[in-house]
Amino acid sequence: MITDEEKAKIKAEIVEKVNSVLEKNNESFRMDQVNVLNKNESVKFMGNYRVYDRKNYGSVSGEINKFLKKYGDVEIKSKKIRDSGMKFTAVSFNFEL
Repeated sequence: MITDEEKAKIKAEIVEKVNSVLEKNNESFRMDQVNVLNKNESVKFMGNYRVYDRKNYGSVSGEINKFLKKYGDVEIKSKKIRDSGMKFTAVSFNFEL
């Protein structure tokens, strides 16, 4: 089982990496946190972010997905959203350790 210290380190690492990739691509969204679900045999990490400029989506998601895959098998879902005239792609991810 993963210690609380290891969980906190992984969460901070993910937030820092996602935000640095978003910033590098001039995206306005910043991720606040990664959620953790403690299970009997594993720990599930879940998070989401937005990409507003659809031209950036490929490079942003590619770099973030490559980073997340270092933790193993990652489930990644994306969905194009139009909300109050704003368009963005919402991306959610989760993985278990």
